[in-house]
Amino acid sequence: MRAVKAVELGLVAGLVLTKTALRAATGGLAGPASRTGPAIPVTRGRGQSRTVITDDGVELHAEVFGDPAAPVTVVLCHGYALSSASWCFQIAELARHARVVTWDQRGHGRSQRGAAAHATVDQLGRDLRAVLDETTPRGPVVLAGHSMGGMTIMALAEQEPELFGTRVAAVALLATSAEPVLGGLGLPRHGMRALHWVTPWALALLQRATVLAGPLRELTGAVVPRHAFASDVPPHVAEFLVEQIGQTPLDVLADFFPQFRVHDKTAALAALNRVDCLVLAGSHDVVTPPENSEAIARAVPGADLVVLPDAGHAFPLEHPEPVNAHLVTLLRRHSHRRTA
Repeated sequence: MRAVKAVELGLVAGLVLTKTALRAATGGLAGPASRTGPAIPVTRGRGQSRTVITDDGVELHAEVFGDPAAPVTVVLCHGYALSSASWCFQIAELARHARVVTWDQRGHGRSQRGAAAHATVDQLGRDLRAVLDETTPRGPVVLAGHSMGGMTIMALAEQEPELFGTRVAAVALLATSAEPVLGGLGLPRHGMRALHWVTPWALALLQRATVLAGPLRELTGAVVPRHAFASDVPPHVAEFLVEQIGQTPLDVLADFFPQFRVHDKTAALAALNRVDCLVLAGSHDVVTPPENSEAIARAVPGADLVVLPDAGHAFPLEHPEPVNAHLVTLLRRHSHRRTA
């Protein structure tokens, strides 16, 4: 019991030190000045719910929006620590032009977790194939992925390249990387290296240290907006993002985090040369900097590369209008196609 308490107190001290270090590195923890903006659209329960069973028996939650007879379907893959609700500003607009499928990656949102050993990007690629088979067995598909969701698409491209150019007509990769994610987060290089090694076990311990709930929420609420957004955002948007992260179990975060250090899907990008490809980056993204997107575009010469100005990592929430415009343009180019 004393040992557990000592660990908890040590982690409290660690959180305090982390907060202090971040303040020194970033010039303070206060987020960008807020502006007014639209309310967060309520999407949960508004679509047709589907349950997808993966190859290892995990139940994934998916929802389908829009006209079932639409000529094209867009499948939205969310990022690490988020859920399908992170596409809240995109769903309604995209559903005006296509059938829309959203899904919660394993361990996130309303999907089951599965074994810790299966918390891999490769497994996410297989999960995406299961989502396609269950929700969209016919017709052309556009795959859109943000951050880890983009890595999920690359994993599928590596596993089944023959799908691209046949069932998959186009791909949109938002704020993602084909290489290990070692973004600086505004920290010195040695600090980021330490963060990658320490985070998995620290998150696992935090899951058991209930005394840290308050300090951890405070730290998340202070740090996340600064590293997710590069411009003014309404307070409710920042709070929405923090709430999503807070709803993801810490042990799930710990299970997936090591993947970003070893992630490498550069070879898989060859399959994307067979499809229409859009690459969106945030000019001030400190998690997956624009250089990551530029590397993808070099590997896929026909890709459209767009760097959104004054945008951080969570730009689908920060700048929904230009994101929607680019995605709609992509969908319109494929709304006439019919694929078996």
